[in-house]
Amino acid sequence: MAAEANLKTWMRKENIYDNDLYDILTSQGVSNPSEDFADYTQKQWDVLWRKGMVERAKELKDQKAKLNMEKKMTKLEKYWRKQSGIKSTSIKKKKDKAEKKEPENSKKAQNDALAKAAELKKYLQKNDCFMMDLVMVCAETGINTEADIENIDSNDAFDEIYRQVRVLRAQELKDNDARMRMEKTMTKFEKLWRSKTGIKKTSVQKSKKKKDAKKDPKTQKNEAMATGGAELKKWMRKSEIWEMQLYEELMSNGISGPDALKDVSQDDFDTIVRKVRVEKFKDLKDQAARQRVDKLLVKFEKIWRKSSGIKSTSIKK
Repeated sequence: MAAEANLKTWMRKENIYDNDLYDILTSQGVSNPSEDFADYTQKQWDVLWRKGMVERAKELKDQKAKLNMEKKMTKLEKYWRKQSGIKSTSIKKKKDKAEKKEPENSKKAQNDALAKAAELKKYLQKNDCFMMDLVMVCAETGINTEADIENIDSNDAFDEIYRQVRVLRAQELKDNDARMRMEKTMTKFEKLWRSKTGIKKTSVQKSKKKKDAKKDPKTQKNEAMATGGAELKKWMRKSEIWEMQLYEELMSNGISGPDALKDVSQDDFDTIVRKVRVEKFKDLKDQAARQRVDKLLVKFEKIWRKSSGIKSTSIKK
């Protein structure tokens, strides 16, 4: 409990406190940033960025709120990179099992990108959304013409382009006006891309033949987390059993509200709790933090038993 208070105090002191960011960090085992961020990996940061920024963006409709969240994430990223020594230029992405470095923002790199993506540059200028860094990122990923824009085939692919543009403009984005200009330009580019591909922000794929085509589990989970979990999240906080891992496990089992607990069997409950403990204990080395999780799960069990009517004495040994 003291360790978590330490994290919360630090986040408030740095003016980056946010309930969801705090919950994600604690679920990743971060309780003392000055120590824990030293071993915090790029993969962990990518998860934090996806959950804290990309998925949250669907909930934050107000532009000011989005900018405020991005400002917090930028400040948090800067501190983490300083503690861990991991540079943004060292990020490598795998594509077709081959590693590729982030685009370099040098004069030569800019000239090469302009030569390669001259047609794309003209198209962006015509539509008032030209940005050198955007052209460089697009050229690096093989998007050199207007027609190539359709090759950005998913929301994740677009989010990755946005992230790389942000990396290249990291220095300029310290200025709020520069951040606003970039956001405005990327919004225009996003509209052009969505118009060409027909991809919606909700990532729902439409099919004339199969309207109810089954989506892969990961897509189902992300969409449910972004749209259907508001009631569950609110209830868990009110009941003082909020835990990101438990929330995700409940959502993945189709439990989006307290009323659904009455239909959860003993076996299903045991499976959910076991998975949460296993996943949480992978990250939590501190005994006090592990005890906090067990205490929370015991409280969750009491709520479930009351809702389902299943008594502990009915468990077969």
